Amino acid sequence: MKQERYRVAIDVGGTFTDAVLTDRAGKRLVAIKVPTTPANRADGVMNGVHAVARAAGVEAHDIEEVVHGSTTGTNALIERTGAKVGFLTTAGFRDLLEIGRVMRPHEGLYDFTVDRPPPLVPRYLCLEATERLDAAGAVLTPLDEASVHAAADAFERERVEAIAICFFFSFLNPVHEKRAAAILAERFPGLLISLSSDVSPEYREYERANTTVMNAYLAPVMRAYLTRLSERMRAELGDARLSIIQANGGSTSVEHARRLAVTTVNSGPAGGVVAAAFYGRRNKRSRVVSVDMGGTSFDIGLVEGGVSRVTTEGAFQELPVKIPIIDLHIIGAGGGSIAWIDRGGALNVGPHSAGAEPGPACYGRGGVEATVTDANVVLGRLNPGNFNAGQMTLDAEAARRAVSAIASKLGTRVEEAALGIVRVVNANMIKGIATVTIQRGIDVRDFSLLSFGGAGGVHAVDMARELGMAEAVIPPLPGTFSAIGLLVTEMRHDYVSALGAITADKADLGKLERHFQAMEKAGRQELAAQGYAADRIRLTRIADLKVLGQTYELSLALPVQDRALDPAGMKALLRAFGNLYRSRYAFFYEGEPIELVNLRLAAEGLNAPVQLKRAAQAGSDPAPARRGRRPVYFEGRGFVPTAIYERDGLRHGMRIKGPAVIEEPTSATLVPPGYTAAVGADLGLFVPLNGAKEKRQ
Repeated sequence: MKQERYRVAIDVGGTFTDAVLTDRAGKRLVAIKVPTTPANRADGVMNGVHAVARAAGVEAHDIEEVVHGSTTGTNALIERTGAKVGFLTTAGFRDLLEIGRVMRPHEGLYDFTVDRPPPLVPRYLCLEATERLDAAGAVLTPLDEASVHAAADAFERERVEAIAICFFFSFLNPVHEKRAAAILAERFPGLLISLSSDVSPEYREYERANTTVMNAYLAPVMRAYLTRLSERMRAELGDARLSIIQANGGSTSVEHARRLAVTTVNSGPAGGVVAAAFYGRRNKRSRVVSVDMGGTSFDIGLVEGGVSRVTTEGAFQELPVKIPIIDLHIIGAGGGSIAWIDRGGALNVGPHSAGAEPGPACYGRGGVEATVTDANVVLGRLNPGNFNAGQMTLDAEAARRAVSAIASKLGTRVEEAALGIVRVVNANMIKGIATVTIQRGIDVRDFSLLSFGGAGGVHAVDMARELGMAEAVIPPLPGTFSAIGLLVTEMRHDYVSALGAITADKADLGKLERHFQAMEKAGRQELAAQGYAADRIRLTRIADLKVLGQTYELSLALPVQDRALDPAGMKALLRAFGNLYRSRYAFFYEGEPIELVNLRLAAEGLNAPVQLKRAAQAGSDPAPARRGRRPVYFEGRGFVPTAIYERDGLRHGMRIKGPAVIEEPTSATLVPPGYTAAVGADLGLFVPLNGAKEKRQ
């Protein structure tokens, strides 16, 4: 009898580490949370793997793959604990990282105390090499190797831990970068050297340079972390494969993550958006705003047409990057966000968090400051005796003491202070959602708010109502939903061929086809080396185009994917570009010359699909799942007797009228008075709003 093998997803958050186990067929799902271990996150990862294996009743050595959403790179950027990097660029452009785009941040338009974050490399470590290519990649000034040796002398004196190289127009011709790297590799054997022609071979020198620097800054940190984790896995799990989630929503190998560490930043939140797109497609919701409210952060993603939005114009910690990433907006708002009073006497919440240590006051680990979780305990929205699958008992009195300190400063009752904390954090999250929707001209009234994370269900209906959205949706297993997204992701590698800028009517289609074929060959080889058979490889051709003379381009998949690029295929591409341009900017002038900027390829290795549990059909009465009542505080009503339901006891077709709290092992959902939650076939909760008719489940 063939031994069953399992896959485990691990999503490391600021407070908890989520683990989800599935079998090869994707039919079984077991989820659990363990505390994050900030001192050594590898401990929390392995604790999660073993805990979910025990919960599923399987042996650790039966696990064949661990898919890991890592926060190591993100934390290194936030805390500025990356490597000491030396930067080498073309003579005359030493201040490239400092000058940037000569633009102040949006928040600093009227506030002169706000500034851009400092570069990852200080100016004294930004050095020059004498060389120059022209805009077509031809050599104007040969590389002066003496200038590279002089830079190496300075780097050696300063004991840099990594080097980033970005020469002008190297994305068209990497010859000078590669020679400079060879010289430096001879001087510094074993030192990581990042080339812009490898990391981000695209035009826009500032974004390309910053991406390359960020990769060099993070790579030593990621190497050390992944080496420790790989050794732990070999010792405790045998031959299990470790896959790392990338910011583009796909997974990759450890070797690739070590080399291109910048692609792993924000990987956990990216998994949440992938999961939201997956869940939306399953339930015929093609337009979704996904929000993941964990202990520390609030992660916002956009799903249109059933797919998550991938951009190459993103930023990490306000530093621009030029690689494919899922379009995410992250703010400091979560269950652990700390409430505080400013000098003007106004209540604020976040962005600082109590994190995993000491955590909210109610955790009983030494925290004394009031957090959102403490406020929800005071309001009766969380059950102190049944938190995190009963693994933790919350200290309700400690929560009340912490919120009382805020109440005394505000001169109000404890419950009103707790409600104020909730209202402020909701306002912060609503503003964050508006940033990626309303401020971009997107009408959210046609969107569903898909809310997950350990704290998401308690706030979902209030947020969706304030935004005028169609409905609030709380998926099954919301507390570990991002980790489910890690299981849904495919192995993915992205490739790009920079074209400079050529007009579509003068493009050599044969040359473009050869670019695509070269990238496809590389993608097939890389995925085959990782064990993917030819029938499990999906290749998607993408092009970046822009109107002649404009600054920024739009990316879109070629409408015709299954044959060589020919005149009909080019005509279809230009027509699709016009439609996309019109949808984004409301107008497109037919006949305007169009430039081709880059060709891209997304090469994906397909994994077994995950299948969520289907619940039996039942009547509308949810009484079989009712587990009693408790008082819950609501604005304008005070404490109201509220029905408590157990989510595992729900069945498809049941309707839960508010006020109600639906509890489950890793989360809870609040249904306010006047609203009704309909239970879907997979135990998803659908709460219609703004007069929208209930959609068929």
